[in-house]
Formats: sequence, structure tokens, C-alpha cells
Amino acid sequence: VNNPAWVRAIQDVIDALPSEPADQINADPNTTAFQQFLAGTGSMIPWWGDVGSNVKTNDSSVIGDVTGFSILPGSDDVYNSKTGKWDKLASGPNYAPNCAYLGWGVYVMARVDKDEKKKKAAWSAAAHLGGKDLSIWTAMYPSGFQPYRNSHFNIPEWVAAGYDEAFITSYLKSEGDSYNHPNAAIEPRIPGIFQYYSAAEDILANTFAGKMKAQEGADAIAAAWEKLTDQIGRENQIKLYKASLGM
Repeated sequence: VNNPAWVRAIQDVIDALPSEPADQINADPNTTAFQQFLAGTGSMIPWWGDVGSNVKTNDSSVIGDVTGFSILPGSDDVYNSKTGKWDKLASGPNYAPNCAYLGWGVYVMARVDKDEKKKKAAWSAAAHLGGKDLSIWTAMYPSGFQPYRNSHFNIPEWVAAGYDEAFITSYLKSEGDSYNHPNAAIEPRIPGIFQYYSAAEDILANTFAGKMKAQEGADAIAAAWEKLTDQIGRENQIKLYKASLGM
């Protein structure tokens, strides 16, 4: 997390701050999306996918007719960790759509396994909430969910619900292209993931505020993550991280 690629990413944010609203360092995602972007402040936002449906369905939105969607921007060059150099790919820009935040979900916990009635009821509720008909409704309207089933990508259903065809085609394409991208960046599925994030966010806030240089901030995050990994259990973290990647 403190190699030249991460340091450049941190520096890119620092360099962009003068072009952003003044309160971005302390703004949380809901501020940037719902209070600012939907209200017409700013021209672009990288955010969870459900901001797309909110553009059309949220009462505070004034940008429903002027918004388009795409996967996250790519980079003309990539850092080669083996050579320690930046490579420019012959295939063109490198893209790595970020599939973040694990996702809202309906979970049946192991605690119901010993009670058949509770187990059946829990799975019945999960099947109902995650089923085709109800889940498409939660994706279309402001719920925190976004399209995730193959059946959610049926454009005529969205048009029938009142969405403009060009708008929803752009939105669903950005979602599908992110999910199915061969180089998608999947959020780590390991114990303590939000502890890692919390440590990084505190340090990044100080870095973006000018209290640290980009490299200093990255080094501090790396040290905090190493300490946290040792506390949780390094060998098990590595094992679970590899398993989450199918390795």
C-alpha cells in the first residue's frame, strides 16, 4: 500500500483538491453524492452504483436528464512491482473497476441451523427479499441496493418503470462492465477489513490536509496495516485473502 502506484494515487487526490468543493476532506460519501452531486455541485463522482438510480428517483436530484455513466477511468501506464518501473501497455489504458463495500446482502446465520422452523423461515425471507420480482424493485428505487442479478439488466423492465432508455442503458452498462471486467478490483474479504479502512482513512485525512506528504502517508498506512495484520493473525489473513481471490 506504500509502493509508487499507491503514492501516485494519493498524490492525484491531493492535486485534485483545489478543483473540488472546499469541504471535501471532511465530507462523507453521503455528503458528496446526495447533498452535493445530486444537487448539481460537481461534474463527476466515483460512487456506489445506487447513486445512478437516485439520479432519477431522489427528490433532491436536479441532474436526472444530464447524467451518464461509465466504469472508473483507466491509466495510460501501470506500475510494475517486479521491475519497479512504470509500463505503458501496448493494449492501451489499464482499467480496474472498483467493486467496493462487499455489498448489501440478506444473510442466513448459522445460529438458526439447529431450529428447523427458524431455518426455514430465514431462508424463506431471504428468498423472498432476494427473489427476482422484489429485488428488481429495490434496485430501481432508492434503497441502497443496485442491480446484481442477471434479471436486473433487462432494459425494457426499467423503461416500463419510467426510466429513459438511453439513461438506463448507460447506467446498466457501467454496472455490468464493472462486475464483469477481467481486471476488476474486488474489496478484500478478510476479517477486520473496516479496521484497515478506518486506520487508512484517519491517515489519509491528515495527508490530504497537508500534514503529511503522499509518501509519508502511505508509509504510515502500511505500518498501521502491518500492525493490525499481526494482531488479527497474519497467516490466517493471507489464507483467507487468497481464498477470496479463488487462489
